[in-house]
Amino acid sequence: MNGYLIALVIFLAWLALVIIAKKREWLEKNSMSLFGPIIMWRTKKGRDFIEKLASAERVWGVFGKASLWICAGAMVTMMVLLLWQAVVIIPQVEQAPSPALIVGIPGINPVIPVGYGILGLAVAMVTHEFAHGIMTRRGNMEVKSLGLLFLVFPIGAFVEPDEKQMEVTTRSKRSKVFAAGPASNMILAVITLSLFSGVMMSAVEPAHDGALVVGVVTGSPVEISGIPPYSVIESIDGESIESRGDLEDRVADPGGLMSVSYYFEGELRTATEVVDGLVMSFVVEDYAASAAGLESGMVMVSIDDAPIVNFDALSAIMEGTTAGQVVNVTVMRFDDASDTFVVANDITQLSFSDKGEFYAEYYPDDNDPSFAGRGYLGAGFLMLGVDCREPDHYASMLANPFGGDKTIGDFSMSWLRLIALPFLDLAPLGSPVTDLYQPSGGFDWIPDNAFWMLTNAIYWIFWLNLMLGLTNVLPAVPLDGGYLFRDGMDFLLTKVRRNSTKEERDKIVGSVTLFLALLVLFLILWMLIGPRF
Repeated sequence: MNGYLIALVIFLAWLALVIIAKKREWLEKNSMSLFGPIIMWRTKKGRDFIEKLASAERVWGVFGKASLWICAGAMVTMMVLLLWQAVVIIPQVEQAPSPALIVGIPGINPVIPVGYGILGLAVAMVTHEFAHGIMTRRGNMEVKSLGLLFLVFPIGAFVEPDEKQMEVTTRSKRSKVFAAGPASNMILAVITLSLFSGVMMSAVEPAHDGALVVGVVTGSPVEISGIPPYSVIESIDGESIESRGDLEDRVADPGGLMSVSYYFEGELRTATEVVDGLVMSFVVEDYAASAAGLESGMVMVSIDDAPIVNFDALSAIMEGTTAGQVVNVTVMRFDDASDTFVVANDITQLSFSDKGEFYAEYYPDDNDPSFAGRGYLGAGFLMLGVDCREPDHYASMLANPFGGDKTIGDFSMSWLRLIALPFLDLAPLGSPVTDLYQPSGGFDWIPDNAFWMLTNAIYWIFWLNLMLGLTNVLPAVPLDGGYLFRDGMDFLLTKVRRNSTKEERDKIVGSVTLFLALLVLFLILWMLIGPRF
Protein backbone atom coordinates (compact mmCIF):
# COMPACT_ATOMS: atom_id res chain seq x y z
CA MET A 1 0.00 0.00 0.00
CA ASN A 2 1.60 3.31 -1.07
CA GLY A 3 1.77 6.45 1.05
CA TYR A 4 -0.97 8.33 -0.80
CA LEU A 5 -3.45 5.48 -0.32
CA ILE A 6 -2.60 5.25 3.38
CA ALA A 7 -3.10 9.01 3.73
CA LEU A 8 -6.47 8.76 1.95
CA VAL A 9 -7.65 5.96 4.26
CA ILE A 10 -6.59 7.91 7.35
CA PHE A 11 -8.32 11.06 6.06
CA LEU A 12 -11.57 9.21 5.33
CA ALA A 13 -11.47 7.62 8.78
CA TRP A 14 -10.99 11.09 10.26
CA LEU A 15 -14.00 12.42 8.34
CA ALA A 16 -16.12 9.55 9.63
CA LEU A 17 -15.12 10.31 13.24
CA VAL A 18 -15.84 14.02 12.75
CA ILE A 19 -19.31 13.31 11.36
CA ILE A 20 -20.13 10.95 14.24
CA ALA A 21 -18.86 13.45 16.82
CA LYS A 22 -20.92 16.21 15.20
CA LYS A 23 -24.13 14.17 15.19
CA ARG A 24 -23.72 13.18 18.84
CA GLU A 25 -23.03 16.83 19.77
CA TRP A 26 -19.73 15.77 21.33
CA LEU A 27 -17.90 18.70 19.75
CA GLU A 28 -20.21 21.36 21.21
CA LYS A 29 -20.02 19.80 24.67
CA ASN A 30 -16.23 20.08 24.60
CA SER A 31 -15.93 23.67 23.28
CA MET A 32 -15.14 22.52 19.77
CA SER A 33 -16.39 23.61 16.36
CA LEU A 34 -15.80 22.64 12.76
CA PHE A 35 -14.01 24.51 10.00
CA GLY A 36 -14.52 22.08 7.11
CA PRO A 37 -12.86 18.82 8.21
CA ILE A 38 -10.74 20.73 10.75
CA ILE A 39 -11.72 20.71 14.42
CA MET A 40 -11.18 23.97 16.30
CA TRP A 41 -10.87 23.59 20.08
CA ARG A 42 -11.24 26.77 22.13
CA THR A 43 -10.33 27.34 25.77
CA LYS A 44 -9.94 30.30 28.10
CA LYS A 45 -7.07 28.58 29.92
CA GLY A 46 -3.76 30.29 29.40
CA ARG A 47 -5.13 33.84 29.32
CA ASP A 48 -3.78 34.60 32.79
CA PHE A 49 -0.34 33.37 31.74
CA ILE A 50 -0.41 35.65 28.70
CA GLU A 51 -1.46 38.52 30.96
CA LYS A 52 1.55 37.98 33.21
CA LEU A 53 3.96 37.80 30.28
CA ALA A 54 2.53 40.95 28.73
CA SER A 55 3.20 42.92 31.93
CA ALA A 56 6.87 43.36 30.90
CA GLU A 57 5.96 46.48 28.92
CA ARG A 58 9.47 47.69 28.09
CA VAL A 59 10.57 44.31 26.72
CA TRP A 60 7.49 43.89 24.54
CA GLY A 61 7.63 47.49 23.42
CA VAL A 62 11.10 46.89 21.95
CA PHE A 63 10.03 43.50 20.57
CA GLY A 64 6.98 45.02 18.86
CA LYS A 65 9.05 47.59 16.98
CA ALA A 66 11.76 45.07 16.09
CA SER A 67 9.21 42.51 14.86
CA LEU A 68 7.96 44.96 12.21
CA TRP A 69 11.47 45.31 10.76
CA ILE A 70 12.15 41.58 10.99
CA CYS A 71 8.94 40.74 9.13
CA ALA A 72 9.49 43.44 6.51
CA GLY A 73 12.98 42.11 5.71
CA ALA A 74 11.78 38.51 5.68
CA MET A 75 8.82 39.37 3.46
CA VAL A 76 11.04 40.98 0.82
CA THR A 77 13.51 38.07 1.05
CA MET A 78 10.79 35.46 0.58
CA MET A 79 9.29 37.21 -2.44
CA VAL A 80 12.74 37.54 -4.04
CA LEU A 81 13.40 33.83 -3.42
CA LEU A 82 10.03 32.80 -4.88
CA LEU A 83 10.56 34.93 -7.99
CA TRP A 84 14.19 33.73 -8.35
CA GLN A 85 13.04 30.15 -8.05
CA ALA A 86 10.30 30.63 -10.65
CA VAL A 87 12.58 32.32 -13.19
CA VAL A 88 15.97 30.67 -12.61
CA ILE A 89 15.56 27.36 -10.78
CA ILE A 90 12.30 25.86 -12.05
CA PRO A 91 13.31 25.96 -15.76
CA GLN A 92 16.34 23.81 -14.85
CA VAL A 93 14.33 21.23 -12.89
CA GLU A 94 13.40 18.16 -14.91
CA GLN A 95 11.07 16.52 -12.40
CA ALA A 96 8.44 18.32 -10.35
CA PRO A 97 8.56 17.81 -6.58
CA SER A 98 5.83 15.86 -4.85
CA PRO A 99 2.98 18.03 -3.52
CA ALA A 100 3.66 16.47 -0.11
CA LEU A 101 7.04 18.26 0.01
CA ILE A 102 5.28 21.65 0.07
CA VAL A 103 3.07 20.72 3.03
CA GLY A 104 5.00 21.25 6.25
CA ILE A 105 3.12 18.63 8.23
CA PRO A 106 4.92 15.66 9.85
CA GLY A 107 3.66 12.37 8.50
CA ILE A 108 2.61 13.94 5.19
CA ASN A 109 5.86 15.63 4.18
CA PRO A 110 8.30 12.71 3.74
CA VAL A 111 11.27 14.89 4.67
CA ILE A 112 9.97 15.79 8.14
CA PRO A 113 10.37 12.95 10.69
CA VAL A 114 7.14 12.37 12.61
CA GLY A 115 8.54 12.48 16.17
CA TYR A 116 10.92 15.41 15.81
CA GLY A 117 8.47 17.08 13.44
CA ILE A 118 5.57 17.06 15.88
CA LEU A 119 7.84 18.40 18.64
CA GLY A 120 9.20 21.18 16.44
CA LEU A 121 5.77 22.09 15.06
CA ALA A 122 4.23 22.18 18.55
CA VAL A 123 6.97 24.50 19.84
CA ALA A 124 6.63 26.71 16.75
CA MET A 125 2.83 26.97 17.00
CA VAL A 126 2.80 27.71 20.73
CA THR A 127 5.55 30.33 20.33
CA HIS A 128 3.75 31.92 17.39
CA GLU A 129 0.33 32.16 19.01
CA PHE A 130 1.54 33.21 22.46
CA ALA A 131 3.44 36.07 20.80
CA HIS A 132 0.21 37.14 19.08
CA GLY A 133 -1.59 36.96 22.42
CA ILE A 134 1.03 38.95 24.31
CA MET A 135 1.06 41.76 21.76
CA THR A 136 -2.75 41.75 21.74
CA ARG A 137 -2.77 42.42 25.48
CA ARG A 138 0.15 44.84 25.10
CA GLY A 139 -2.16 46.82 22.82
CA ASN A 140 -4.94 46.77 25.45
CA MET A 141 -7.12 44.43 23.40
CA GLU A 142 -8.91 41.41 24.81
CA VAL A 143 -7.87 37.79 24.18
CA LYS A 144 -11.18 35.93 23.95
CA SER A 145 -9.77 32.40 23.80
CA LEU A 146 -6.85 30.18 22.86
CA GLY A 147 -7.08 26.95 20.95
CA LEU A 148 -5.75 24.21 18.72
CA LEU A 149 -6.60 23.06 15.19
CA PHE A 150 -6.83 19.31 14.57
CA LEU A 151 -6.72 17.43 11.28
CA VAL A 152 -5.95 13.87 12.41
CA PHE A 153 -3.37 15.44 14.76
CA PRO A 154 -2.66 19.06 15.83
CA ILE A 155 -1.81 21.14 12.76
CA GLY A 156 -2.06 24.60 14.26
CA ALA A 157 -2.76 26.80 17.22
CA PHE A 158 -4.49 30.14 17.55
CA VAL A 159 -5.13 33.02 19.88
CA GLU A 160 -8.49 34.62 19.26
CA PRO A 161 -8.51 38.38 19.84
CA ASP A 162 -11.61 40.53 20.01
CA GLU A 163 -12.22 41.24 16.31
CA LYS A 164 -14.06 44.53 16.90
CA GLN A 165 -11.22 45.84 19.04
CA MET A 166 -8.71 44.79 16.39
CA GLU A 167 -10.61 46.75 13.74
CA VAL A 168 -10.85 49.99 15.70
CA THR A 169 -7.37 49.98 17.27
CA THR A 170 -4.48 51.93 15.77
CA ARG A 171 -2.70 50.64 12.71
CA SER A 172 0.55 50.45 14.69
CA LYS A 173 -0.87 48.24 17.44
CA ARG A 174 -2.61 45.95 14.94
CA SER A 175 0.52 45.54 12.83
CA LYS A 176 2.59 44.62 15.87
CA VAL A 177 0.08 41.90 16.74
CA PHE A 178 0.40 40.39 13.25
CA ALA A 179 4.19 40.75 13.18
CA ALA A 180 4.73 39.21 16.62
CA GLY A 181 3.96 35.63 15.56
CA PRO A 182 6.35 35.17 12.63
CA ALA A 183 9.01 37.37 14.23
CA SER A 184 9.00 35.25 17.40
CA ASN A 185 9.41 32.12 15.27
CA MET A 186 12.40 33.58 13.44
CA ILE A 187 14.02 34.80 16.67
CA LEU A 188 13.56 31.36 18.24
CA ALA A 189 15.01 29.82 15.06
CA VAL A 190 18.17 31.90 15.45
CA ILE A 191 18.43 30.95 19.14
CA THR A 192 18.02 27.23 18.50
CA LEU A 193 20.43 27.36 15.55
CA SER A 194 22.99 28.88 17.92
CA LEU A 195 22.39 25.99 20.31
CA PHE A 196 22.59 23.41 17.53
CA SER A 197 25.78 24.75 15.95
CA GLY A 198 27.51 26.67 18.71
CA VAL A 199 26.84 24.24 21.55
CA MET A 200 25.87 20.74 20.41
CA MET A 201 27.86 20.29 17.17
CA SER A 202 30.81 22.23 18.60
CA ALA A 203 31.00 19.66 21.38
CA VAL A 204 31.69 16.62 19.18
CA GLU A 205 35.03 15.28 17.98
CA PRO A 206 35.98 12.59 15.44
CA ALA A 207 35.82 9.07 16.81
CA HIS A 208 38.73 8.01 14.55
CA ASP A 209 41.63 9.61 12.68
CA GLY A 210 41.96 9.00 8.96
CA ALA A 211 40.50 10.11 5.63
CA LEU A 212 36.72 10.53 5.66
CA VAL A 213 35.06 9.12 2.54
CA VAL A 214 32.28 11.47 1.41
CA GLY A 215 31.88 9.93 -2.05
CA VAL A 216 33.19 7.15 -4.27
CA VAL A 217 33.48 6.98 -8.05
CA THR A 218 31.11 4.44 -9.57
CA GLY A 219 33.08 1.49 -10.92
CA SER A 220 36.24 2.44 -9.03
CA PRO A 221 38.32 -0.09 -7.04
CA VAL A 222 37.02 1.29 -3.74
CA GLU A 223 33.40 1.09 -4.88
CA ILE A 224 33.87 -2.47 -6.19
CA SER A 225 35.51 -3.44 -2.89
CA GLY A 226 32.45 -2.26 -0.95
CA ILE A 227 33.95 0.69 0.89
CA PRO A 228 30.97 3.07 1.26
CA PRO A 229 30.64 6.80 1.92
CA TYR A 230 30.82 7.79 5.60
CA SER A 231 33.76 5.41 6.05
CA VAL A 232 37.05 6.52 7.58
CA ILE A 233 40.12 4.97 5.93
CA GLU A 234 42.65 4.40 8.73
CA SER A 235 45.42 2.42 7.00
CA ILE A 236 46.58 1.00 3.66
CA ASP A 237 48.74 -2.12 3.73
CA GLY A 238 49.34 -1.42 7.41
CA GLU A 239 50.56 2.13 6.77
CA SER A 240 48.62 4.58 8.94
CA ILE A 241 46.35 7.15 7.26
CA GLU A 242 45.75 9.94 9.75
CA SER A 243 44.32 12.66 7.50
CA ARG A 244 43.00 13.48 4.05
CA GLY A 245 46.47 14.57 2.99
CA ASP A 246 47.98 11.22 3.94
CA LEU A 247 45.66 9.50 1.46
CA GLU A 248 45.91 12.00 -1.39
CA ASP A 249 49.69 12.47 -1.17
CA ARG A 250 50.72 8.84 -0.77
CA VAL A 251 52.85 7.16 -3.45
CA ALA A 252 50.65 4.57 -5.10
CA ASP A 253 51.55 1.33 -6.85
CA PRO A 254 49.47 1.84 -10.01
CA GLY A 255 47.60 -1.38 -10.79
CA GLY A 256 48.98 -3.19 -7.72
CA LEU A 257 46.84 -4.87 -5.07
CA MET A 258 46.58 -3.68 -1.48
CA SER A 259 44.42 -4.00 1.63
CA VAL A 260 42.43 -1.06 3.02
CA SER A 261 41.35 -0.90 6.67
CA TYR A 262 38.48 1.45 7.42
CA TYR A 263 35.87 2.25 10.05
CA PHE A 264 32.19 2.11 9.12
CA GLU A 265 29.29 2.36 11.58
CA GLY A 266 31.87 2.22 14.38
CA GLU A 267 33.31 -1.12 13.24
CA LEU A 268 36.83 -1.67 11.88
CA ARG A 269 36.71 -3.53 8.58
CA THR A 270 39.24 -4.54 5.92
CA ALA A 271 38.91 -4.72 2.15
CA THR A 272 41.55 -6.89 0.46
CA GLU A 273 42.91 -6.98 -3.07
CA VAL A 274 41.93 -3.40 -3.81
CA VAL A 275 43.55 -2.06 -6.99
CA ASP A 276 45.85 0.87 -6.25
CA GLY A 277 46.28 4.08 -8.25
CA LEU A 278 44.66 7.31 -9.43
CA VAL A 279 41.13 6.77 -10.69
CA MET A 280 39.33 8.81 -13.32
CA SER A 281 36.43 10.56 -11.58
CA PHE A 282 34.99 12.14 -14.75
CA VAL A 283 35.77 12.69 -18.42
CA VAL A 284 34.67 15.62 -20.56
CA GLU A 285 33.06 14.72 -23.85
CA ASP A 286 34.98 15.60 -27.04
CA TYR A 287 38.30 16.00 -25.24
CA ALA A 288 41.39 13.76 -25.13
CA ALA A 289 40.36 11.24 -22.48
CA SER A 290 36.85 10.78 -23.85
CA ALA A 291 38.09 10.54 -27.45
CA ALA A 292 40.52 7.76 -26.45
CA GLY A 293 37.72 5.74 -24.81
CA LEU A 294 38.62 6.45 -21.19
CA GLU A 295 35.75 6.36 -18.70
CA SER A 296 35.20 7.26 -15.06
CA GLY A 297 36.16 4.41 -12.73
CA MET A 298 39.21 3.40 -14.75
CA VAL A 299 42.64 3.30 -13.07
CA MET A 300 45.30 5.38 -14.80
CA VAL A 301 48.49 3.27 -14.67
CA SER A 302 50.86 5.25 -16.90
CA ILE A 303 51.11 8.09 -19.41
CA ASP A 304 53.95 8.23 -21.92
CA ASP A 305 55.32 5.10 -20.16
CA ALA A 306 55.73 7.00 -16.85
CA PRO A 307 53.84 5.51 -13.84
CA ILE A 308 51.13 7.73 -12.34
CA VAL A 309 51.94 7.24 -8.66
CA ASN A 310 50.19 10.40 -7.38
CA PHE A 311 48.91 13.84 -8.39
CA ASP A 312 52.40 15.33 -8.43
CA ALA A 313 53.54 12.70 -10.92
CA LEU A 314 50.53 13.40 -13.13
CA SER A 315 51.17 17.17 -13.03
CA ALA A 316 54.87 16.69 -13.85
CA ILE A 317 54.02 14.62 -16.91
CA MET A 318 51.36 17.06 -18.17
CA GLU A 319 53.63 20.08 -17.65
CA GLY A 320 55.77 19.30 -20.69
CA THR A 321 53.03 18.16 -23.10
CA THR A 322 51.56 19.97 -26.09
CA ALA A 323 48.17 19.93 -27.77
CA GLY A 324 47.98 17.22 -30.42
CA GLN A 325 50.85 15.23 -28.94
CA VAL A 326 50.23 11.46 -29.08
CA VAL A 327 51.39 9.41 -26.09
CA ASN A 328 51.15 5.83 -24.88
CA VAL A 329 48.69 5.16 -22.04
CA THR A 330 47.94 2.17 -19.85
CA VAL A 331 44.64 1.99 -18.01
CA MET A 332 42.73 -0.69 -16.13
CA ARG A 333 38.99 -1.27 -16.07
CA PHE A 334 36.77 -3.65 -14.13
CA ASP A 335 36.03 -6.87 -16.02
CA ASP A 336 32.72 -8.51 -15.06
CA ALA A 337 33.74 -11.91 -16.43
CA SER A 338 36.84 -12.24 -14.24
CA ASP A 339 35.43 -10.07 -11.42
CA THR A 340 38.66 -8.08 -11.25
CA PHE A 341 40.43 -5.10 -12.80
CA VAL A 342 42.35 -5.86 -16.02
CA VAL A 343 44.45 -3.82 -18.44
CA ALA A 344 42.30 -2.28 -21.18
CA ASN A 345 44.15 -3.58 -24.23
CA ASP A 346 41.94 -1.60 -26.60
CA ILE A 347 43.19 1.70 -25.18
CA THR A 348 46.90 2.22 -25.81
CA GLN A 349 47.30 5.81 -27.02
CA LEU A 350 45.68 9.22 -26.82
CA SER A 351 46.15 12.62 -28.38
CA PHE A 352 46.17 15.58 -25.99
CA SER A 353 43.59 18.33 -26.34
CA ASP A 354 44.32 22.04 -26.04
CA LYS A 355 44.10 23.33 -22.45
CA GLY A 356 43.42 26.87 -23.65
CA GLU A 357 40.44 25.71 -25.71
CA PHE A 358 39.05 23.75 -22.76
CA TYR A 359 39.22 26.74 -20.41
CA ALA A 360 37.83 29.06 -23.05
CA GLU A 361 34.77 26.81 -23.28
CA TYR A 362 34.19 25.89 -19.64
CA TYR A 363 36.10 28.38 -17.44
CA PRO A 364 36.64 31.55 -19.50
CA ASP A 365 37.18 33.71 -16.39
CA ASP A 366 40.07 31.46 -15.30
CA ASN A 367 41.70 31.12 -18.72
CA ASP A 368 45.32 32.17 -19.08
CA PRO A 369 47.35 32.92 -22.25
CA SER A 370 49.93 30.34 -21.14
CA PHE A 371 47.31 27.58 -21.46
CA ALA A 372 47.16 27.93 -25.24
CA GLY A 373 48.82 24.98 -26.98
CA ARG A 374 49.43 23.01 -23.79
CA GLY A 375 48.33 19.39 -23.55
CA TYR A 376 45.14 18.59 -21.66
CA LEU A 377 43.33 15.35 -20.82
CA GLY A 378 39.87 16.75 -20.10
CA ALA A 379 39.39 14.48 -17.10
CA GLY A 380 39.44 14.50 -13.30
CA PHE A 381 41.23 12.13 -10.91
CA LEU A 382 40.84 10.91 -7.34
CA MET A 383 43.20 8.68 -5.39
CA LEU A 384 41.56 5.20 -5.35
CA GLY A 385 38.38 6.86 -6.64
CA VAL A 386 37.69 8.35 -3.20
CA ASP A 387 36.40 11.87 -2.62
CA CYS A 388 37.70 12.41 0.90
CA ARG A 389 37.72 15.06 3.63
CA GLU A 390 39.17 15.47 7.08
CA PRO A 391 37.40 13.36 9.75
CA ASP A 392 35.80 16.44 11.32
CA HIS A 393 34.21 17.49 8.00
CA TYR A 394 30.52 17.14 8.88
CA ALA A 395 30.94 18.28 12.48
CA SER A 396 32.90 21.35 11.37
CA MET A 397 30.39 22.16 8.63
CA LEU A 398 27.49 22.09 11.11
CA ALA A 399 29.36 23.76 13.98
CA ASN A 400 30.52 26.66 11.74
CA PRO A 401 27.82 26.91 9.06
CA PHE A 402 28.89 30.41 8.04
CA GLY A 403 32.63 29.88 8.37
CA GLY A 404 34.53 31.46 5.49
CA ASP A 405 31.55 33.42 4.13
CA LYS A 406 32.75 36.70 2.64
CA THR A 407 29.81 37.89 0.56
CA ILE A 408 26.03 38.05 0.83
CA GLY A 409 25.91 35.28 -1.75
CA ASP A 410 28.11 33.05 0.42
CA PHE A 411 25.96 33.81 3.47
CA SER A 412 22.76 33.06 1.53
CA MET A 413 24.10 29.74 0.28
CA SER A 414 25.09 28.76 3.82
CA TRP A 415 21.54 29.44 4.98
CA LEU A 416 20.13 27.39 2.12
CA ARG A 417 22.49 24.53 2.98
CA LEU A 418 21.33 24.59 6.60
CA ILE A 419 17.71 24.46 5.51
CA ALA A 420 18.50 21.68 3.01
CA LEU A 421 20.10 19.31 5.55
CA PRO A 422 17.03 17.02 5.51
CA PHE A 423 17.45 16.65 1.74
CA LEU A 424 21.16 15.84 2.20
CA ASP A 425 20.41 13.00 4.64
CA LEU A 426 21.99 15.06 7.41
CA ALA A 427 18.80 15.72 9.39
CA PRO A 428 17.92 14.02 11.52
CA LEU A 429 21.53 13.02 12.17
CA GLY A 430 21.86 9.27 12.51
CA SER A 431 24.07 6.32 11.69
CA PRO A 432 26.43 6.16 9.84
CA VAL A 433 27.12 9.92 10.23
CA THR A 434 26.79 9.91 14.03
CA ASP A 435 29.15 6.91 14.21
CA LEU A 436 31.90 9.23 12.99
CA TYR A 437 31.73 11.42 16.10
CA GLN A 438 31.45 11.31 19.86
CA PRO A 439 30.38 13.94 22.42
CA SER A 440 33.26 15.59 24.25
CA GLY A 441 33.93 18.25 26.84
CA GLY A 442 30.89 18.97 28.99
CA PHE A 443 28.78 16.43 27.09
CA ASP A 444 31.02 13.36 27.37
CA TRP A 445 28.88 12.03 30.25
CA ILE A 446 25.73 11.90 28.09
CA PRO A 447 25.02 8.58 26.33
CA ASP A 448 25.56 8.96 22.59
CA ASN A 449 21.94 8.16 21.71
CA ALA A 450 20.60 10.75 24.15
CA PHE A 451 23.06 13.37 22.87
CA TRP A 452 22.02 12.90 19.24
CA MET A 453 18.30 12.85 20.12
CA LEU A 454 18.69 16.21 21.87
CA THR A 455 20.76 17.60 18.99
CA ASN A 456 18.18 16.49 16.42
CA ALA A 457 15.32 17.89 18.50
CA ILE A 458 17.03 21.29 18.63
CA TYR A 459 17.62 21.25 14.86
CA TRP A 460 13.99 20.48 14.05
CA ILE A 461 12.75 23.17 16.44
CA PHE A 462 15.01 25.56 14.49
CA TRP A 463 13.85 24.25 11.10
CA LEU A 464 10.10 24.32 11.73
CA ASN A 465 10.19 27.68 13.50
CA LEU A 466 12.07 29.15 10.55
CA MET A 467 9.69 27.60 8.03
CA LEU A 468 6.58 28.70 9.93
CA GLY A 469 7.93 32.21 10.39
CA LEU A 470 9.02 32.66 6.76
CA THR A 471 5.80 31.19 5.39
CA ASN A 472 3.65 33.47 7.52
CA VAL A 473 5.36 36.67 6.34
CA LEU A 474 4.34 36.08 2.73
CA PRO A 475 2.13 39.00 1.63
CA ALA A 476 -0.99 36.92 1.13
CA VAL A 477 -4.13 37.10 3.24
CA PRO A 478 -4.98 35.18 5.47
CA LEU A 479 -1.28 34.86 6.41
CA ASP A 480 0.09 37.37 8.91
CA GLY A 481 2.19 38.90 6.17
CA GLY A 482 -0.92 39.64 4.15
CA TYR A 483 -2.45 41.72 6.94
CA LEU A 484 0.91 43.37 7.61
CA PHE A 485 1.26 44.33 3.97
CA ARG A 486 -2.29 45.65 3.89
CA ASP A 487 -1.76 47.94 6.89
CA GLY A 488 1.68 48.97 5.66
CA MET A 489 0.37 49.94 2.25
CA ASP A 490 -2.51 51.86 3.80
CA PHE A 491 0.04 53.79 5.88
CA LEU A 492 2.08 54.65 2.79
CA LEU A 493 -1.01 55.81 0.92
CA THR A 494 -1.85 58.23 3.72
CA LYS A 495 1.57 59.79 3.16
CA VAL A 496 1.62 59.72 -0.63
CA ARG A 497 -2.05 60.51 -1.30
CA ARG A 498 -2.92 62.76 1.61
CA ASN A 499 -6.25 63.86 0.15
CA SER A 500 -7.58 60.37 -0.57
CA THR A 501 -10.54 59.08 1.39
CA LYS A 502 -10.55 55.86 3.39
CA GLU A 503 -12.81 54.26 0.78
CA GLU A 504 -10.35 55.14 -1.99
CA ARG A 505 -7.42 53.79 -0.01
CA ASP A 506 -9.30 50.59 0.83
CA LYS A 507 -10.03 50.01 -2.85
CA ILE A 508 -6.37 50.39 -3.87
CA VAL A 509 -5.10 48.34 -0.94
CA GLY A 510 -7.66 45.60 -1.59
CA SER A 511 -6.72 45.32 -5.27
CA VAL A 512 -2.96 45.20 -4.65
CA THR A 513 -3.33 42.76 -1.73
CA LEU A 514 -5.50 40.44 -3.86
CA PHE A 515 -2.95 40.59 -6.70
CA LEU A 516 -0.09 39.70 -4.37
CA ALA A 517 -2.05 36.84 -2.78
CA LEU A 518 -2.76 35.40 -6.22
CA LEU A 519 0.88 35.91 -7.25
CA VAL A 520 2.13 34.05 -4.16
CA LEU A 521 -0.33 31.23 -4.82
CA PHE A 522 0.81 31.01 -8.44
CA LEU A 523 4.50 30.96 -7.50
CA ILE A 524 3.90 28.13 -5.05
CA LEU A 525 1.85 26.13 -7.55
CA TRP A 526 4.48 26.85 -10.21
CA MET A 527 6.92 24.74 -8.19
CA LEU A 528 4.63 21.78 -8.89
CA ILE A 529 3.57 22.45 -12.46
CA GLY A 530 6.51 24.45 -13.88
CA PRO A 531 8.91 21.50 -14.38
CA ARG A 532 6.22 19.64 -16.32
CA PHE A 533 6.36 22.16 -19.19
